[in-house]
Amino acid sequence: MGRIGVTTRFLVMGVMWCPGVAAILASLILRRDVRAMPWRWGQTRWIVAAWLLPAGYGLAVYLPVWLLSLGGSSFGNPDTLAQWSQEVLGKGPTSLAGAVFYLFLLATLGVISSAANALGEEIGWRGFLVWEMRKVMPFWQVGLGSGLIWSVWHYPGILFTNYNAGTGSHALQLVLFTASVTSMGIVFAYFVFRTGSLWPAVILHANHNCFIQRVYTPLTKAGPGTHLYVDEFGLLLPVAGIVLAVYFIRRARAEGLA
Repeated sequence: MGRIGVTTRFLVMGVMWCPGVAAILASLILRRDVRAMPWRWGQTRWIVAAWLLPAGYGLAVYLPVWLLSLGGSSFGNPDTLAQWSQEVLGKGPTSLAGAVFYLFLLATLGVISSAANALGEEIGWRGFLVWEMRKVMPFWQVGLGSGLIWSVWHYPGILFTNYNAGTGSHALQLVLFTASVTSMGIVFAYFVFRTGSLWPAVILHANHNCFIQRVYTPLTKAGPGTHLYVDEFGLLLPVAGIVLAVYFIRRARAEGLA
C-alpha cells in the first residue's frame, strides 16, 4: 500500500488480518489451544450495545459540525446521496427514498461486511493481546496500552497511503488519531472483559468503521476546514473517545473489573 500510495480493498483486508494471524501463530508456538480464546457469543444485549454505540457517538460528533457549519461544513453531500440512490435504483435523478434505503443496508448488511475485516484485528487485539496484558496490568493500563499499540499500528497507513484527511498536517492528524484510538482502547477492553467475548469488540469495530467512514463523513458536505473536525483525523472524535474512556473506567471500577 505504501508503494502504490492507496488503500485497496484486498490489501486492507490482508493488513487487518495480520494481528489475528499473529495471535493464532503465537498461540500455536506457545502450545496453547486456539479454542481457548474468548470465542463465545455472549449476551445479545452487549452485541446490540456495541452496534448502537458508534452510531450514537458518531452522531454526537457530526451534529455540531453540520449544525454550526464548522469548517464550512453542511449536512447532505449531494454526490453521496446521488451515489447511494444509484446503488439502489440505478442511474437517474437522486431519490431520497433510495438513498435512505441504501443507508439502511449500510447499517445492517454493511456492518456484516465490515465485521469480516474487523474480526482479523480483534482476534489479535481483544482476543489475545488484552488478556495477556491483563495478567500484569490493571484495567486502565490494559485499555490505554492496547489502544496505543492499536493506534501506532496504523501509522504507516496514515503516513504513506491515502488513509488520512487528504490535506493538512500529518503530524496533527497522528496526534488526534492517537488520542482517539488510545482512549477507545478503554471502551473495547471494557466490552471484552465485561462479556468474556471478543464479539462485542468485533461489532463495535465494524460499526465504527461503517458509520464514521461510510456514513457520517460521506454525508458531510465539505468546506475548506472540514478536515479539522470530522473523521478519525479531526478534533472532535478524540473528545468523544476521552469522554467514553472516563465513563467506562468509572464503570469498570464500580463493577470490580478495574
